Amino acid sequence: MSSKITFSIGGVHPDDAKLARACATEVLPLPEVVYVSMAQHLGAPAKPVVSVGDYVKAGQVIAEPGGFISAFVHSPVSGTVKSIAPRKDLAGNSVTHVEIAVEGDEWAEGIDLSDTLVTEIPEDRQFILDRVKNNGVVGLGGATFPAHVKLNPAPGSKAECLILNGAECEPYLTSDYRIMVERPKEIVIGAAIMQKVLGGCRCVIGIEENKPEAIKSMSEAVASLGYPDIRVQVLKKRYPQGGEKQLIDAVMHRQVGSGALPISVGAVVQNVATSLAVYEAVQKNKPLVTNTLTITGDCLPVEKMHNYLFRIGMPLSYIAEVAGGVPQDAAKIISGGPMMGRAISNLDACTVKGSSSLLYLSESRTRRKSASACIRCGRCSDACPMGLEPFLLNRLYKAGDVEGLEQASAQDCIECGCCLYSCPAYIPLLDYVRQAKGMALGAIRARAAAAKAAAEAAKAAAPTPAPAEAAKNNEKISK
Repeated sequence: MSSKITFSIGGVHPDDAKLARACATEVLPLPEVVYVSMAQHLGAPAKPVVSVGDYVKAGQVIAEPGGFISAFVHSPVSGTVKSIAPRKDLAGNSVTHVEIAVEGDEWAEGIDLSDTLVTEIPEDRQFILDRVKNNGVVGLGGATFPAHVKLNPAPGSKAECLILNGAECEPYLTSDYRIMVERPKEIVIGAAIMQKVLGGCRCVIGIEENKPEAIKSMSEAVASLGYPDIRVQVLKKRYPQGGEKQLIDAVMHRQVGSGALPISVGAVVQNVATSLAVYEAVQKNKPLVTNTLTITGDCLPVEKMHNYLFRIGMPLSYIAEVAGGVPQDAAKIISGGPMMGRAISNLDACTVKGSSSLLYLSESRTRRKSASACIRCGRCSDACPMGLEPFLLNRLYKAGDVEGLEQASAQDCIECGCCLYSCPAYIPLLDYVRQAKGMALGAIRARAAAAKAAAEAAKAAAPTPAPAEAAKNNEKISK
């Protein structure tokens, strides 16, 4: 391990509040019914391939990808499909869910559920990609981007470094920490599998300095497994250290351009939980139907905090009940961390592949102070890890200046909340900048759609060569 590093622009230092770090991962018992969302990954929703009345086993495909950027969805339990219908998700949006009545825990054939560590990595690259795709693996760092797409860069692109994100910089969250402590070898083997697919690039596992047990556990796993091109890198505790572009800046000292992907600078970033999912998919043929989430918060006694291994489709109300109930003084329940997480509008919503927490916050932690006029201090700009000027984006948004928002790079905002956290005038900058980003992206997408339509219209309007002329052109080409 080398000295501690961090990204070069902006950032803040909130209290990490890792209150549940000592809570070993527990397996949640199965509920009576699960509701499996068809839209739990980035891209097109999956399309159900089962019907009401079908009996399904755990790990069986129940939905196929709905497009190139999409993912397979598998049943997390064995039982009977009771309905396929719209249901409210975490944000209150109506999304198709497959309802399954739980009738045991019978798994599909060919899935290895044993604890035996499988270290031999398959040689066939396509076999690995197929297993990752067919087992529905998506990024578990927040974006839930289909992993097989990210692991198969476009021709002409080359991965120079695979970065595993073990920063878990969001306050309160400890699920990634627990898997690094409890299952480090599986994570490291998953990293080696991804290295293989990416052509043998080096791998850096970044972990923030406030997780010494995870640093020790992961370092010992790397040493015992003997992979020469994988190393653990200690990161300084700084939010948002786990941001994709911030990790690339810290590890590779390269900046990803506006609108560009990490592969443009030779980087591929995956979360440590994704690496564990890749291990299980490739070495065990196990679909992504489980993940780990944290039950925590400032209004929750330590004895009621948990890190749970859950299955997708579990109602949040059920998990809350098993964990001891919702605290009476919880003013807000958040899915994710306090900086980038979203308030849960519906506890009847269910877990998805990327679920990471049930965070209970008291009124003192959620009550916003009255905003005053901007004092032009520039703290929001100093804190922005993307080098933006949130005070300017706020002004442009309120003026409806879409062109100005694009020129000021509103579309590059990662919605980390550093501007809101640092503002002494308590202006809800994140809310305004999020809206500004939407306006800028809307304009960019509208132009792209217009250009595509114009190109297609021009192609359709182009005269078709006469048969004799076409034959003559073909003759020229053949010569």
